[in-house]
Amino acid sequence: MVENSVYNAKRRLWTEQPLWRPPEHPWVKLNMDGSWLSDISAMGMGGAIRDWAGMWRGGFSRGALTGDALRAKLLALEDGLSLCWEGGFRKVSCECDCLEAVTLFQDRSTDRDYLHKHYDVIRRIKCMLDRDWVVYVSHIPREINLVAHTLANWGV
Repeated sequence: MVENSVYNAKRRLWTEQPLWRPPEHPWVKLNMDGSWLSDISAMGMGGAIRDWAGMWRGGFSRGALTGDALRAKLLALEDGLSLCWEGGFRKVSCECDCLEAVTLFQDRSTDRDYLHKHYDVIRRIKCMLDRDWVVYVSHIPREINLVAHTLANWGV
């Protein structure tokens, strides 16, 4: 009995685990993530596009030098959006586990964007978002973003 209690406590089996859920038809879901390893000054970006049935529709993994964690996540969003646009997807739900990156693209004033350290990437993403399509960018827990996280780490 005690062993079971310890096992359950370590595994948190009584708590509901967050799960990735597919989007509604005809949407696709882009999960993306960026990774930054400061000790070797390397970034990795990765993402997965899946449809309403949860089927793989595309993905990417790449690396780059010089940057930081936020830049890696922004570049991953840019790469993922480019892949979605080129793939002909016009209803895209983007999910990211970085709240700082997500809030940059939600309703807010853009008067001071040019002061941001990563203005170049932010501007390119905003230009992409202005195209003739519907894109939602939302924040999710890291546990739901494991596929994109793994692809970003491969990119490093």
